[in-house]
Amino acid sequence: MPTTVILATLASSTIVSIVGTAAGVLLAAGVVFLLARYLPIMVNLIVSVTMPPRNGHPTTLRASSLSKSHDDRFEGEEVTFETADGLTLTGTLGPAPVEDSSAPIIVFCHELAASRHSATRHAWFLHEAGFRVFSFDFRGHGDSEHPSGYDPRPWITEYEMLDLRAALRYLRSREDLAGLPMGLFGVSRGGVAAIVASTADPSVSAVVTDGAFSTSHTLDSYLRRWAPFFVDSPLLLGAPDRMFSLFRWLGTKLAERRLRVRFVSLVPALRRLKTPVLFLHGEADSYVESEQATLLYEAADGPKELWVVPEASHNQAVDVAPLEYRRRVVSFFRNTLEATEPLAVAAC
Repeated sequence: MPTTVILATLASSTIVSIVGTAAGVLLAAGVVFLLARYLPIMVNLIVSVTMPPRNGHPTTLRASSLSKSHDDRFEGEEVTFETADGLTLTGTLGPAPVEDSSAPIIVFCHELAASRHSATRHAWFLHEAGFRVFSFDFRGHGDSEHPSGYDPRPWITEYEMLDLRAALRYLRSREDLAGLPMGLFGVSRGGVAAIVASTADPSVSAVVTDGAFSTSHTLDSYLRRWAPFFVDSPLLLGAPDRMFSLFRWLGTKLAERRLRVRFVSLVPALRRLKTPVLFLHGEADSYVESEQATLLYEAADGPKELWVVPEASHNQAVDVAPLEYRRRVVSFFRNTLEATEPLAVAAC
């Protein structure tokens, strides 16, 4: 028996037992109809939304002479390191500014379908400002290993978390970097990974995100936006938010099972977050609504800042307002990292 039918049957029997026989049967029938008709579409949405990784970089929608090109390589020491599940990832450690071996380290976490070289666009100015940048390729991207049976998607999974933890572990293992203050700078889903990783890693003292998003809230929004195109039913279109959240939750669980992954929840991590975080977001973002930036900002429990950039679309703030982008990011990292005491012992 298909999983969708089983879920529909369980839901309907629960409703009947709670509401009562007559009204319950009618309500249960509606739920069964919606689950049978819409849940497969929901699962397909989660599974099929993917962007094939490329060795190049996404085309910028808007360019500025003050921001670097996607075609520029991020230059530095080329390194490789292993994840806990045995994959080999590739990274680049930028040079120390003016031979300053005590400069804080910023770990750059790229967006979906990009690579470590996108640090030249989003974080090139950090070297000039006195920081040392380390950028790496997540699995399935750039020069890192692409495991069989796994295709990167917008939704962050436990595998991306293994990648970022491996990068942090590698940096802490180097004698020349031991104990140095460390910050994370993540773009889009890379920002999600940065926030989640910082909640469990005391070596991370600051986080900057650009276009970060909650998977659950994004899928809820997509459901509302696209439901009329897929299901012509007043039952669905007039359903309360709780019903859409139920569809999203069930669809997510079925998608995890099909893809053999576990998606990572951002909002619970934000509530545990004590590390200072700066949220950047484009006001004209059509992929992740700008209201989500406010939602994430309000959910964060620790020190926090928020800047929503007028006229900027997804991950485009660095092109729309490059001078202010640079000023805010540099100021935030200086205020949080330069006051950080070096760790006495680097944990591995």
